[in-house]
Amino acid sequence: MLTHPTLAAAFVLGLATACLAQDKAAPKPAELEVLKASVGVWDAQIEVWPQGPDAPSIKFKGVETNRAFGEHWIASDFVFEYQGQTMKLHSIVGYDLDQKKLVGKVIDHGPYAATMTGQYDAASKTVTWVTKAKHANGKPMVQRTTVTHKSADERVLVLRMPNAEKDGHTKFMQIKFVRRK
Repeated sequence: MLTHPTLAAAFVLGLATACLAQDKAAPKPAELEVLKASVGVWDAQIEVWPQGPDAPSIKFKGVETNRAFGEHWIASDFVFEYQGQTMKLHSIVGYDLDQKKLVGKVIDHGPYAATMTGQYDAASKTVTWVTKAKHANGKPMVQRTTVTHKSADERVLVLRMPNAEKDGHTKFMQIKFVRRK
């Protein structure tokens, strides 16, 4: 007959063994390496087309600082000056083991947070994000973003906004990130 202390010890040992077996059996997703590669300080060259890609663009600069937040997450702060105002964005991104995709939350100066889900394509070294956000008036919108890793020290983000005139999305912003030495 098992006593309560013996039963408890058997349970704890069994639980520990099961946890160790799961840790060894589950390889880390490639997305975690992509996230780790973005840790550091990056200078950003930003170009925006507020009137559409056929109109003149506005160019300005910013700085992105990314730091590891545990093994599975990256915390990011992006600061830039736009039309005389300092703008700040904060995000947390990581890989959701249950959804098997990248996930994130972005907060800026506005009243609403944006939620992101993404997939990594190793062949093109590109993360494609779908971002659910809201306009300042609260109306929902879906943005599409690609981040292509050109090298260990350069990546390019292209943000596409919903386009009411034609079906799909229009290029709104491009950011070239270069890692600081």
